[in-house]
Amino acid sequence: MASALPVAEEGRPLHLQIKAAIAADLVKGTWKPGEKLPTEAEIALDFGVSEGTVRQAVIALVKEGRLTRRSGKGTFAAKPNFDRSFERFYRFRDGQDNKDSRYGVHVLGIKTTTVAPDIAKALGCRVGTKVTSIHRAIKQNEITVCHSISYFRQEKIDGLTDKDLEDAALYDVLRAKFGTYVVRVTETLKARVASEVDCEIFKVKRNSPVISIERHAYTYEHQVVEVRQTIARSDEFSYRIELR
Repeated sequence: MASALPVAEEGRPLHLQIKAAIAADLVKGTWKPGEKLPTEAEIALDFGVSEGTVRQAVIALVKEGRLTRRSGKGTFAAKPNFDRSFERFYRFRDGQDNKDSRYGVHVLGIKTTTVAPDIAKALGCRVGTKVTSIHRAIKQNEITVCHSISYFRQEKIDGLTDKDLEDAALYDVLRAKFGTYVVRVTETLKARVASEVDCEIFKVKRNSPVISIERHAYTYEHQVVEVRQTIARSDEFSYRIELR
């Protein structure tokens, strides 16, 4: 059932108030990605408004990519699309199938560790709290093009093993094993020089240039569930865009 209609705001159209209420339910996880919403008639009855008002709200949310409509089937909570991630430039698909047999995602290890204060803060942990890290490497044509370390609060992925991540997308595993949905991510790209660990993994010279991508992955209620640091070889990086 949808949230109660917010207190009416003078001058604000009713359909925008309905839109805000449905959006709030999406943020709370009332409907998980891919789940079907009640019919417009049912939502209208819950809110005590007309179906036309609900339809306007739904259409607006569809245009924003928050909902999807399927002819003859209904309205569904949209599934997040991470195709615009910076990591796509390295063909990193989070473990998803890739027809190129020379492409692979390898788990280098899962361990408990302490992290920098900024990562602890993002995860909602006290400084010095131990968290769980997942280290993975991505190879293309037998060359390691990037590696990433994902940090999670320990209790969020307690019991996760390397085997769970074999030939599986990380976010699919979080959803299936822990009931955790990633619904939004932010990424920041920077350039820096390779660390000793980067040099060892990439087999490059000390201080070689690399690309650093930091991701914050959010579940419902704007909670950060993952902080990921991906380091990629700059000589394997190529960006081309065509605007029309």
